[in-house]
Amino acid sequence: MQRTALRRVAVTALALAALGGGALATAGSASALQRDGYMEAEEFGLYYSPDRGGAVFDLRNSDEDFTNDRFLGTGAGAGQSVDNNTASYWNNDTYRWLVYTGTYRQGIVGSLPPGYIGNATVNFRNQISSAYFEYPA
Repeated sequence: MQRTALRRVAVTALALAALGGGALATAGSASALQRDGYMEAEEFGLYYSPDRGGAVFDLRNSDEDFTNDRFLGTGAGAGQSVDNNTASYWNNDTYRWLVYTGTYRQGIVGSLPPGYIGNATVNFRNQISSAYFEYPA
């Protein structure tokens, strides 16, 4: 009887440890979230509307092809394709970001320094298909 009770306690403790470890793993990855529709520090955001309006597509890593990406969050454009559908951006990152009118670094390139906020120019408005951050030289 005592052995059975001890075994139950041990099994319960192992189960709780496994659940706790899983929760910690989930919490760790939550802090590295991206593409959640909210701009945060160290992210590059593409907005559906001018003047950082509407839904946002927020990046922490380069994206070579926006074909399957969607604007997240709330506001105009939520759920719409990011590909060839961007009107403004905010570089809230410490790195320079490059935007291209084609996928895989093709087409016209634009360079956005850290802290840059602005509307896409005529060459880039509703034409951006990929974005890459630049490591410092």
